[in-house]
Amino acid sequence: LVFAACHKLDKAVEVNCRPERLDPPRRLLAMVDEMGCRISIDTDAHAPGQLAWHSYGCARVAETKIDASRIVNSWAAEELLAWTESH
Repeated sequence: LVFAACHKLDKAVEVNCRPERLDPPRRLLAMVDEMGCRISIDTDAHAPGQLAWHSYGCARVAETKIDASRIVNSWAAEELLAWTESH
């Protein structure tokens, strides 16, 4: 399963905020949570006005109750850079 590889390699699973996509679905988000994967909430924006889509992904992650410490784009810049440099 992709999520097992993400966890093993310390990669982040993308949560897509685009309204017509909103993937992965909630049942898979629950699996991501159970496996302890890191996540990145991504707007998939192609224009400035689409940045507002971020709230859709944030709401879905909040519903799943994924701990904020596993959301890579909620980290301080120094922590995020250290993590990306280690890969």
